[in-house]
Amino acid sequence: MNLKKIMRNQIAPQLINLRKEKGLSLQDVALQTPLSMNMIALMEQGKPLAARHYQRLLKFYGKEMDIRLTDLN
Repeated sequence: MNLKKIMRNQIAPQLINLRKEKGLSLQDVALQTPLSMNMIALMEQGKPLAARHYQRLLKFYGKEMDIRLTDLN
């Protein structure tokens, strides 16, 4: 699976769930972070953006990304 698919199929839905679990709108998150509503929406769509943007959003949610390498076999 390539990185774009991982972002779209795995990371993006988790970001949406985190926001909704906290009962926040895109605007709420944008007002409480240095990210714009558009930037947050792009992340929630799994668009390939700079890692620092994802780090800021994940820090706001109290999360961090854990990337692991696995064998192909």
